[in-house]
Amino acid sequence: MFWRNDLRGLFREPLLIGVVLAPLGWIALVRFGTPAVADMLGERYGIDLAPYHPVILTGFLLLTSPIVIGAVTALIVLDERDSGTLAALRVSPVSLGSYTAYRAAVAVAVTAIYTVATLSASGLLPPRLVPHMVPIGLVNGACALVIALTILALATNKVEGIAVVRALGILVAGLPLVPYFMDTPWQLLFGSIPTYWPAKAFWVAGQ
Repeated sequence: MFWRNDLRGLFREPLLIGVVLAPLGWIALVRFGTPAVADMLGERYGIDLAPYHPVILTGFLLLTSPIVIGAVTALIVLDERDSGTLAALRVSPVSLGSYTAYRAAVAVAVTAIYTVATLSASGLLPPRLVPHMVPIGLVNGACALVIALTILALATNKVEGIAVVRALGILVAGLPLVPYFMDTPWQLLFGSIPTYWPAKAFWVAGQ
């Protein structure tokens, strides 16, 4: 029942369709843009971009998956709250606990799939790292839940939810990239940001 409502909601809302399909643009940007930029930097400045592939993959693909799925999850819940769907659950055979468990499970599963699929399609991920993407994707799924809950705690409607997503983007997809350039224990200070951990696991797996 829930998944049918989700599909109908996605098809009714162009914004959500755009959010879900956005990773396709990021994949194309990484897959085709990175080699072009690498050739230009190599020819003009003698810079080898290969050592920075992990941080490129992290910033454009790895950390965008929990943001996208966390945002979609939160926006769907906000929409259902506004439409009275959540209130109706109180008098329906389906419990609020079942609804919450469904939302959490879908967010984790879809985020894991997004993580594996987008990184594998990037053209920059070494094949040996593909199996590592499954557990990292699950950790990413937990991050998506944290992001969704944060949005729901700070926003009362979809407009406010979108604003919160934009603000969170810098925090959860920008700051976790900084430790890549740090070779000191101080990088653990970024551990308070949930998305630091899948990023760190990805970098360690690639070493």
